[in-house]
Amino acid sequence: MPRGRPPQEPSVRNLEIYHELVCEDRLQAVVAARFQVHQSRVAQIAQQVRDWIGQLLPPGVTARLPLANGFSLAGQALHLAIALRRRRVAAAYAEFLAHFGGPTGAAAYGQLWAAQDAGFLPAELAAHLPPRYLAQAAARLARELDELASVARRGPFFQLPDSASIPPSTKASPASCAPLATTSEILG
Repeated sequence: MPRGRPPQEPSVRNLEIYHELVCEDRLQAVVAARFQVHQSRVAQIAQQVRDWIGQLLPPGVTARLPLANGFSLAGQALHLAIALRRRRVAAAYAEFLAHFGGPTGAAAYGQLWAAQDAGFLPAELAAHLPPRYLAQAAARLARELDELASVARRGPFFQLPDSASIPPSTKASPASCAPLATTSEILG
């Protein structure tokens, strides 16, 4: 277990690289050529993602994962960690949207900001608008959710964050096959 500062969350690109290594069983040299990085960088990325998974998942979780359609335990641990991250980002995104009254309200604020920029909104009304950085942060979260979903679709737990029966920290169900296990079965 690494000491010191907790590992930084890996980028979506780094998650894709690790997926190719552990789920598609590609060699580091092949992955390096595909992503146009050095093989040593692929090794560093793999270690970064392993450290992140180790910090995110409780000890022993991977030992309780059922084998899913050819996914290795390392691949399943990766996709379980991605599902947890998606769940956390989705909760933060919902919190941001609540500041705007939901998705419809967020769109309306965008129109109000455009009116303010064009000089059509009176200063008294403009003073009551929420800060733009909140909308920018919500847009970043939405983009991250989309990117994480693109990696999650390649693994066994894509629908995990969408299932309401499991608490906000976990789930399990591949997109193309029957559910493998419940979160309580996996996390004990």
